[in-house]
Amino acid sequence: MPTRTELEAATEAVAGDHVIAIDGPAGSGKSTTARAIARRYGLTYVDTGAMYRALTLAARKADVAPEDAGSLVQLLADARLRLEPADPDTRVIWNGHDVSQAIRTPEIDATVSTVAAHRPVRRRMVERQRELARRGGVVMEGRDIGSVVLSLATTKIYLDGSLEARAERRWRQERERGRTIDRADVIRDLEARDRRDQEREEGPLVISPDALVLDTSPWSLERQLDEVALACRINPWLDARVDWDERAAWRAMPGKYRLVYNVFAFVAQMVGQRVVGRPAATVPPGVILASNHISWFDPPLVGGSFRRSPVRTIAKQELFSGTLATALFRWMDAIPINRRGYDADAFDAAREALRQGDNLFMFPEGTRRPPGLLGPVKGGLGILAQETRAPILPVFVRGTCALSFGGNPESPHEVRYGPIVRLHGLDALQARFDRKVVTKRIGDMALAILEELQARSYADRPLTDLERAVQVEARRRIRSKRPFARQD
Repeated sequence: MPTRTELEAATEAVAGDHVIAIDGPAGSGKSTTARAIARRYGLTYVDTGAMYRALTLAARKADVAPEDAGSLVQLLADARLRLEPADPDTRVIWNGHDVSQAIRTPEIDATVSTVAAHRPVRRRMVERQRELARRGGVVMEGRDIGSVVLSLATTKIYLDGSLEARAERRWRQERERGRTIDRADVIRDLEARDRRDQEREEGPLVISPDALVLDTSPWSLERQLDEVALACRINPWLDARVDWDERAAWRAMPGKYRLVYNVFAFVAQMVGQRVVGRPAATVPPGVILASNHISWFDPPLVGGSFRRSPVRTIAKQELFSGTLATALFRWMDAIPINRRGYDADAFDAAREALRQGDNLFMFPEGTRRPPGLLGPVKGGLGILAQETRAPILPVFVRGTCALSFGGNPESPHEVRYGPIVRLHGLDALQARFDRKVVTKRIGDMALAILEELQARSYADRPLTDLERAVQVEARRRIRSKRPFARQD
């Protein structure tokens, strides 16, 4: 990790397309911090809480119960909701009316968590928020911004704080607004909101494994803003020092890697492979390359884009079924794994490879999945990430189900790289939860990132008729195997 002096000396604090996600419990200072950071770095502040508050106010005026998800969705679908920069709070416009003050009342505070907890409401609100973030240059705060809404944020920050410190801040805020409220009432309200936010089924308050966790309890507001501003520089600072040198990587390769990479690269070119999101034609050393898996062609075509050695690929044990196949996979440094249970030998080999600075290529879903139907992520990724603390480089592959020479426009082949994911929040998570919970959190994070990479791929090149047909058939097969499953 960079020192404070190194961060302060950085010539460029954050780029103009930087995306900052700030999460934390009520009273941790998210809104104040987000507004100040946006002003400091010249970014746009998006007040997601205000969006839900506006819907909550509209529901009260329309006599719609906070529990009525269907009516809430209809209210949102028909609304013209707009956010405008203002000082000190964002101006919130609902159907042409400024509701900025009306949404900041105890009555709205008491019911906004219920409104925000509905899955269909959150889905539609999250899509609006993601569209804003994909343009870049935004600061967004809330309860699940880093874990759900902005899985590819440049910086994720979780503002933590003791209940007493947060209650004191909230009490002072209310006094500054001219409202008289008892401290004990504030504490009870925050306790109840914490419980609702953490226990709700949809978008609960969690620490994303890649978030920088800051305990703000002893800090003044000025100190908090300075610490968050420095935290926003950490990932850019680390990214600038990553080894993407293709020439050096190529010179360091053994002859067998050069041979295989050249063969795979030639085949990839022949089938119209498009590589997106990577700053150079290689990958950095010492990372877990985590890719979705849709066909037998994924390992060579995705692997052929790495340009780095050694890369240890985790491959199912069934592939090592004959003398020739075993010799070939061993020659390429693959690690066989028995998928029927925890394979201690495979995990030992994978851990040792990462500790030596090798790359590890794996399919965290554990098996092939139909195009467009990602997940779930198995526990292997979370186990290895916890034990080695290796960064994760997510990879989304598309179009390998119907390849053809010259490229298939009905099945566009793409390998899309995400940013390097560093598990800054791992210590905080391990201090609060057991290993199984942390493993699942890492898997959920990886799945959210792959889903966002997939969404961006589809936004660049919309789904084709062939891809839609494959998805429909895949869903039909899945449902036919689970006759009593809920039909979405």
